[in-house]
Amino acid sequence: MHFRSGILIITLIAAGSFTANGQEESLRAYADKIGLNIGTCIFGRTYQSGQYSEILTRDFNTVVAENEMKAQAMQPQQGQFSFGTADAMVAFAQEHDMKVRGHTLVWHAQNPSWLSGGSWTRETLLKQMEAHITGVVSHFKGKVFEWDVVNEAFGDRATNGVNPLRGSFWQRTIGDDFLDSAFTYAHRADPDAILFYNDYSTSNVNSKSTSVYNKLKEMIENGVPVSGVGFQSHQTLEDYDEEFIASLKENFDRFAALGLRISVTELDIRITLPSGGNDWVTQAEYYREYLQTCLENSACKTFMIWGFTDRYSWIPGVFPGTGEALIFDDNFEPKPAYDELLETLKNYKPDAIRSFGGFRNNPASRLFTAGNFSRSIFNLRGEKIGTYSFSPTLLISAGGRPPAASQTVVIENGKRPMVLMR
Repeated sequence: MHFRSGILIITLIAAGSFTANGQEESLRAYADKIGLNIGTCIFGRTYQSGQYSEILTRDFNTVVAENEMKAQAMQPQQGQFSFGTADAMVAFAQEHDMKVRGHTLVWHAQNPSWLSGGSWTRETLLKQMEAHITGVVSHFKGKVFEWDVVNEAFGDRATNGVNPLRGSFWQRTIGDDFLDSAFTYAHRADPDAILFYNDYSTSNVNSKSTSVYNKLKEMIENGVPVSGVGFQSHQTLEDYDEEFIASLKENFDRFAALGLRISVTELDIRITLPSGGNDWVTQAEYYREYLQTCLENSACKTFMIWGFTDRYSWIPGVFPGTGEALIFDDNFEPKPAYDELLETLKNYKPDAIRSFGGFRNNPASRLFTAGNFSRSIFNLRGEKIGTYSFSPTLLISAGGRPPAASQTVVIENGKRPMVLMR
């Protein structure tokens, strides 16, 4: 408000909402407060400027390349890696204090023809797999915190309630244990990276997700270094009901009980077009319940949406007659789904135990019988914050008897004992 020459001048300044500490209200602001990785996929160079870039850097703290880290882009010619486009994405993320997921190392699709069409034996294809994984993961070591190591290895058709592995050139040539080898190679290349198996139509309890569950359980028991499971979550509005959400939560719980981290990796919720009056409202409720399911599970640390604006979405081209799957419309205006996600994050009160990285859901029997070994402790963002080792001697000496089934006693970095409550 100013006075000039006897005239009262009032200046009105339009302003958005702000958090309690003065930061502009956004998905990222509230996700950062609770240590949640909230992100989206990016492509080409669209992310570098304009309104797209403004929304991207304001609302998300994590990015993943839509196609630029797949084998076809990474190694178009045998032995010749092409990192330029992906490097630019990583540099952009680092400049804006964002984390990077890696997608994907081993997949049946989007491979260069020299790889998918080559004449391989089990041994020679394993060598090519190792060379590709080692080359890519080593290049991005310390820059990519999560990798989708194997993508979509299971088929869609069940036989007697079991979905077998897809008959890809990986499976046909190497055998079902190609998954074990892929995770082993990735872990060797970057021991600190969080390694995921990623697939679609697996977010709720069904024959496919059960087949994935059984395979990952077997891999864990055999010492294969798989760290997490990624639920792609390409959903339709018709999926949404109370029964599905209950099944979603049950599925998250059983994978978390294996000691696996959970990431929602590619969420979108497509609508049959033309959309009706309440479709966006129902879609918003679906997005909200998906996020709530993640937040309520201590193993779920990453929540990714496959794009954020309907202007740039893969849905219409792949699923004709559907669209409007994302949280901003074609004109970059936030939809009800955005508002619901924002309010959910804003009102979330984190459980203190989440900082221990999901151990609340680990069955005590598995932890106690694993023997002496060291592992890393990660916070909710997937950042390594320490190490711990299990010690049977400590379990008895700490309290004169083994702890209750809801407790795990560990040594943190060789220092004092620490009890993780279930």
